[in-house]
Amino acid sequence: MINRPPSIKLLAVESGISALGFRKIIGIARVLNPESDVYFLPVDNLYSFTSHLFSSRKSDFDDKDIDTIVNEFSNANLVCFSSMSPAAEYVEKLARKIKDKNPNVFLLWGGAHCTLCPEEAIKHVDAICIGEGEKTFKRFYEAFKTNGDFTSTPGMWFRTNERIIRNRTGDLCDTGELNVLPHPFMGGDCKIYHHGSGKFRAFRYSDYTRFNGLAYRTVWTRGCPFDCSFCANDAFIELDKGYQRIRFPSVKYIISEIENALGYYPFISTVGFYDDNFIAVPIEIIREFAHEYTRKIGLPFAVFGLSPQFITEEKIEVLANAGMNRMRMGIQSGNSKSLELFNRKTSTEVIRSTVSVLAKAARKFKMIPPAYDIISDNPVESRQDVINTLEFIYTLERPFFLTVFSLRVFPKTRLWEYFKNNPEIDIRQKDSSYLDTEKNMANILLHILSICKPPEMFFKYLLGFVNEKKKQNIIMTAFYYLSKSMYLSNRALRHIQKFDFTAIVGDWLYLAWKMKLIPAHGNRAQKNV
Repeated sequence: MINRPPSIKLLAVESGISALGFRKIIGIARVLNPESDVYFLPVDNLYSFTSHLFSSRKSDFDDKDIDTIVNEFSNANLVCFSSMSPAAEYVEKLARKIKDKNPNVFLLWGGAHCTLCPEEAIKHVDAICIGEGEKTFKRFYEAFKTNGDFTSTPGMWFRTNERIIRNRTGDLCDTGELNVLPHPFMGGDCKIYHHGSGKFRAFRYSDYTRFNGLAYRTVWTRGCPFDCSFCANDAFIELDKGYQRIRFPSVKYIISEIENALGYYPFISTVGFYDDNFIAVPIEIIREFAHEYTRKIGLPFAVFGLSPQFITEEKIEVLANAGMNRMRMGIQSGNSKSLELFNRKTSTEVIRSTVSVLAKAARKFKMIPPAYDIISDNPVESRQDVINTLEFIYTLERPFFLTVFSLRVFPKTRLWEYFKNNPEIDIRQKDSSYLDTEKNMANILLHILSICKPPEMFFKYLLGFVNEKKKQNIIMTAFYYLSKSMYLSNRALRHIQKFDFTAIVGDWLYLAWKMKLIPAHGNRAQKNV
């Protein structure tokens, strides 16, 4: 019997420390048990120049590292892991070692990996959380701390000696519930694993800037009405149709959340909204947000959830006037066959007209160029399909950047089913980085097009080297790394030209801010200097 609140240790194992879903759960855990211990174990740095250039590289944890980490967690009653699929291998190893050292510790695993790969995840821990975790975790913990029947918790699976208990899907939070959730955990009273010293140590300001730069990353809205076949949301919708509905707390809530983060980290100089479909918020709510954000925050902000179907000149103008200095929209492909495969319900004509809206806004408001997502390395595409996309991008209105992703296929999505039914088609594993694009001429050209619009004759000449076969030689690899280095350097330079240091990460950024070498921005930031 546990005669006092069980000791909880929560660990995020991810590519950095953003851990947006994990931080929301910590907010609830700290309400339920203020003595909950929080840890971060970064396996790489998603936003660093090195990780983008050499994206297949991950941190190596030797036996000494593993023993140190295991010793830190083996004395808890409850250990909660959070990870995405690329970091799942670390959780699996740690879970096994912790159980070997202390069979009585209860291991709970949450995050996208558990939702997408539940049958794999449950093999390694006592329980997994599937789908949204706020309500699920609260129900589970309240039963766990009183030794009640926690194995009936909706939204969770449990592994017992006899069988696996697969409970029904948990309920999604509605608007009213989102409005009363604790803010995501942003405090410094946590620990981070430091590879140099080989131990967990207290979290520092410089740790924040090493992984997040000077940006605060958040998500205001949940859900997306679209079910693109490559997106994890396609699997979530199969779990619960409610994921198609845009849900969000009030403007007052998101503004207070940002104020809370600025209270902890006064050097934050921009806010990034990583919503799937921020722009789908009704215009009257966007106007309210713009008014309150300008009045109470005053920082530049970026919106990454732009869908062509919901973009209007009015919405973009309202957001730009409120301080939006960066935009990102998914294009994914420039040929109709691939758009159909991806279940993208947007024609190339609509994409072109939307790009024009964003390009005009970027010039008018002197923004950092908008970024457009492109999915490359699609084994279904022919050489001509790839060329069609390159030619389409070549003709788009500038300015813009391209964010190039290598195709990855999530379990339970329709794209996963497509490749499962066509096993002769080679597809890369879900646990490899989507930043690790193939070293071929098509991706070299995407890097070049992100930097500039080359002369048409030269562009057509380079198109001749695009090959649908996956051939990688030393010369092509060298040109790939040269073009990617130039592409990343150009993006960083364009940010710096706008006195925006949020696309750059590093320990030194905090020191530079402290020495006033980097200017503060915004109403709240100025007050904290």
